[in-house]
Amino acid sequence: MTPFNTPAPACDLSVIVTVHSETVVGGPTMRAADAAIEAAKVAGFSVQRLIALDSPTAGTARYFNQPAFDHWERVALTQGDLGRARNEVVKDHARGSAIAFLDADDLFSQNWLAEGMNRLRAAEARGERMIVHPELNWLFDGAQSVYWNPEQDDPLWTPYYLYVMNYYDSLCLTPRAAHLELPYVHRDIPNGLSFQDWQFSIETTQAGWRHGVARDTIIFKRRRDVSLVTESQGRRAVVRALPAMRIDRVAALGFRKPCTEQGAPPAPDPL
Repeated sequence: MTPFNTPAPACDLSVIVTVHSETVVGGPTMRAADAAIEAAKVAGFSVQRLIALDSPTAGTARYFNQPAFDHWERVALTQGDLGRARNEVVKDHARGSAIAFLDADDLFSQNWLAEGMNRLRAAEARGERMIVHPELNWLFDGAQSVYWNPEQDDPLWTPYYLYVMNYYDSLCLTPRAAHLELPYVHRDIPNGLSFQDWQFSIETTQAGWRHGVARDTIIFKRRRDVSLVTESQGRRAVVRALPAMRIDRVAALGFRKPCTEQGAPPAPDPL
């Protein structure tokens, strides 16, 4: 049972830009989001545009309330926490059957939403509960690196990696049902607890959501000198203790039986 009473979806996808203290860096972000949304619409998907202003600074509020963004719905929040802000906007304002978050200083590749939705729909047609990620995360500005996101069924994917690092960023394309089933936890950085996206990865995997990848797609992640990530790392924050990561359980995390064990006919014997 989901923890929220939710209306029937009114569109295929809600794109949610979360905003707190960004101004001019949001210009490229919004242009990239609009380009990706238009490509998704050409591919046949209906899209809701949402800007979630969570306790914004005065400059941020002025910037995102300018007429240039009037084609976006704007929602004012007072959570002061990224995870709780995302939970509120998904629960109370999103009308899409799928959710794509974008932080106000990051960028989508133009094909991300269309390819991600295509992958999601294909998985749903097979009866799979899937969360889709871009193939690459490209870090820029305060850091320069590229991360490759493996499919959960890739031979290089292992649950033991989740002890030391998170495979998947929160800027994924997720069925709304997954966010309602498993809302983000709140940050508690003073007590050393953070990394909401890391915990979401573990909890969704344990709950049977498969993590897939949309090929040839990129999310560009801006790394600033001061950010939630750098603050969490500076305080040596960790993920909360989760039952799925117990040493006697972790090997089963994300395990799925081979097709022959699921009732599919076995492969023919070689000649």
